[in-house]
Amino acid sequence: MTADMRWLGGLPAPQARYWFVEKSSPGSPDAMDSFTFQISGPLDEAALRAALRTVVGQHTALRTLITRQSHRLVSTVLEPDAVGEVLEIRRAAPPEHEPALREFAYRPFRLDRDLPVRALLLTCGTTDDGPAHLIVSVHHTAFDGWSATVFFSQIGATYRALRHGYPPPGDPLSHYERIWRAQSESETEQDRNDLMEWAQDLVGVPDLPLPLSPVPATPGALGEQLVVLSPRHTGLLETAARTAATTPNALLLTAWVRALRALTGGTDFAVGLPVSGRTSLASMSAVGCFVSVVPLRFRALGGTERDLGQTLSGLAKTLRFQFAPLEHIVGDSSARDPQRTPLCQAAFVSQEQTDLNLCLDGAASVYVPRLKPESAFEVTLEVWCGTKTTARIKHRVDVLDHRRAARLASLWCTEVDTVLKAFADPVR
Repeated sequence: MTADMRWLGGLPAPQARYWFVEKSSPGSPDAMDSFTFQISGPLDEAALRAALRTVVGQHTALRTLITRQSHRLVSTVLEPDAVGEVLEIRRAAPPEHEPALREFAYRPFRLDRDLPVRALLLTCGTTDDGPAHLIVSVHHTAFDGWSATVFFSQIGATYRALRHGYPPPGDPLSHYERIWRAQSESETEQDRNDLMEWAQDLVGVPDLPLPLSPVPATPGALGEQLVVLSPRHTGLLETAARTAATTPNALLLTAWVRALRALTGGTDFAVGLPVSGRTSLASMSAVGCFVSVVPLRFRALGGTERDLGQTLSGLAKTLRFQFAPLEHIVGDSSARDPQRTPLCQAAFVSQEQTDLNLCLDGAASVYVPRLKPESAFEVTLEVWCGTKTTARIKHRVDVLDHRRAARLASLWCTEVDTVLKAFADPVR
């Protein structure tokens, strides 16, 4: 394996993957995201407009156009002063806000001519008429979850400076491709060989036996099941994690694998874990698409301790590589059902935060999360750990109907208890 495995068609692999998603399915929610804030109080529209242009100018990923030339993808980075208006402002009555926000969120990007970021401010005209709404829509060729924290923090700091007549903060420019290349070149030949060996073990992994529902449903449409573990369970998770010398998330992932096995009868399948892909200091303050999904293969070896052992081994490799050559793995696999998600149909996501912060000096803003209407995975467990452990199972309703999804949620709770009994005091 060479460093070229981290590149695809001439672009960083994560960026190229989302270009292909957009090309094959324009406007796909899998390739886009949006962030909505409700704003109350006085808002300096000129300062907000300037802040958006300034921050976009600081990150090459947000100034990149992508074109296809023969068999290669070519990125063209605009100069900061060539960036046009990012923010559109409309006056609209409150009942008109939601339809406008929805349309804006799902409008496709033309990646060869549009910046991969755009914003819309909906106002009623005066603060007495009701709150304003700001929505920022982004394409994943240039933006991942980590980017959101960086981007909105810089927007807030720049807005504050401009509103008070000060120069914007002197944040250094971030060069997405340079950072990705530097991370790739920092690997040793042994690192690459080890990654290839790990990838080879994933070739041919069977699909999770989740047959399509006999009840007609819109392909890709989502349902969800919410689960809240008691504070006592959360305390036991922390105790069990200390006993097993691991983390609560590793135990919750182990329980998830066991629940999927109990529901489907599958004895060999993969679970996808999103990883940040950020392994250098420069990447920590950059906006760009570094994220990858790393598939972990789980075989039925028997016993909770052996299941946890597989989890820990997989997580160690995930943290080490922060990447998986998915195209190589899928390309070497036998033909699959085109209606199924390739390689890993299930995912596990550890959410570090529930809210984004956008500090607009002089006004109050509240993040308004939106559930995506589709998912790249057939079933996903999202978990938030804190004083209580909250989980959400998102599932494609054409694969898992609501009754079986509720059954899966119940099985996961049972398997959490099983894991706790193995590594902490028995649950009474």
